[in-house]
Amino acid sequence: MSTGPVRIDIRQLRPGLFISLGERWIDHDFIFNSFRVSTPAQIAKIRAMGITHIEYWPAKSTAAPLDVPADAMLQAPHALAAPDLSALSTDHTAASADANDAAAPRPLSPDELAASPATASMSMRQVSDAGPDAIGLPRASDDPLERQARAARIAARRAELVRCEQVYRRSVEAVRQLMGELFTAPREASERADALVGDIVADLLASPHAVVNLMNDAVPDAATRHHVLNVTILSLLLGRVAGMDAQALGRLGLGALLHDLGKTMLPQRLMRLDPEQRNRHEEAAYRMHVEHGLDMCKHLGITDEQVLDIVRHHHERIDGSGFPDALAGDAISVPARIVAIANRFDNLCHPSDPARALTPAEALAAMFRRERAGFDSGLLQRFIKALGVWPPGTLVQLSNGAVGLVTAVRPEDTLRPTVMVGDPSVPRAEALMVDLRDAPDVRIERALRPADLDPEVLAYLSLRGRHPWFMGHDADS
Repeated sequence: MSTGPVRIDIRQLRPGLFISLGERWIDHDFIFNSFRVSTPAQIAKIRAMGITHIEYWPAKSTAAPLDVPADAMLQAPHALAAPDLSALSTDHTAASADANDAAAPRPLSPDELAASPATASMSMRQVSDAGPDAIGLPRASDDPLERQARAARIAARRAELVRCEQVYRRSVEAVRQLMGELFTAPREASERADALVGDIVADLLASPHAVVNLMNDAVPDAATRHHVLNVTILSLLLGRVAGMDAQALGRLGLGALLHDLGKTMLPQRLMRLDPEQRNRHEEAAYRMHVEHGLDMCKHLGITDEQVLDIVRHHHERIDGSGFPDALAGDAISVPARIVAIANRFDNLCHPSDPARALTPAEALAAMFRRERAGFDSGLLQRFIKALGVWPPGTLVQLSNGAVGLVTAVRPEDTLRPTVMVGDPSVPRAEALMVDLRDAPDVRIERALRPADLDPEVLAYLSLRGRHPWFMGHDADS
């Protein structure tokens, strides 16, 4: 089967063909420029565009083009009636109805929320509020004002993502300066840490509809800075959904920002080893980073007991298997439990050996299915719910055949994130950012790995090895 596009007569269109309209998405009435045709109504709308031929992708299609007699191909397109698709429509709709009857909506259980991508996609099909067409496309509006409004919403999402990336880069630079001042200017370093956390908390609380955004890794050789910033942001996200007030969030954020401060005292060779590679003596040396961190906090003049508790106990586990004090249950403070979850999640996504990195969806599943005994169950479930089945950074297959990258998730509506569509026929500067709330008949079917994608599409989506996150605002709020 051909993997590239094949040019066919417009009269050969049928449901199941994955097509490209060959135009900018803003110039037609469909949200997507490339998609799998699902209804006769879509075919009628495409024919009404006045085009005579169209490209389809056999490898992405679930049907073959209709046969059109050779002599009919010589006629003008308007001289031949549209093919009768009623039988196809009936069969297609019946099959979709059967599928929907077998998957009545119900709430997700924690096991389903943290399932593997394949299992999670089954859960998504069960809870999705998609329409009766199992691979449907949003009903597009013919109103040019609606198209303009949709374009404005997409432009606002792009602008918000750019804003978040700028703020993130400034935050990474602030962390770099903070670390550079630890020994030479401790007071300035402490003030810089307070200011950075204060800015993040203010930004987080300023919007009633905060969004977790995926950042592009624009700062090379900054793994440590990315890690502490990621853990800070994710900890504050979890703290907010757990109901913490601004003062508590400030302490939580400062503790998260400083949680790995002691690692700056460890040899780089030791830091490059994964836990499984460390021998008994190396593990003992590694665990000393919490003590080093406490000493450095005192050097900075930090005396807040809650902040110091986070620095010391962010590796403790609810089941008593953590370090340095083997605390268990309620003996571990809530802020330390929160940072433990955020820290472990980011370490699973960004281990010292990139080959061992998990996707965000895989990391959540691993924590819930294999490691949940070590974490506060209520906080872990809230964390999973906040990031969603498809966290930012997840490559996904959509039900209309398109693929994309999840770029933003609202904690209150995680089943319908914003997805950047991988369509190289569209200039990347104009890449389609689809908020799935605007596409009620399209849903995410499953998570993908980079190897599942065409290299051109993967390059278009610019998926990097790291997944920095930041809290932004809902473009519609």
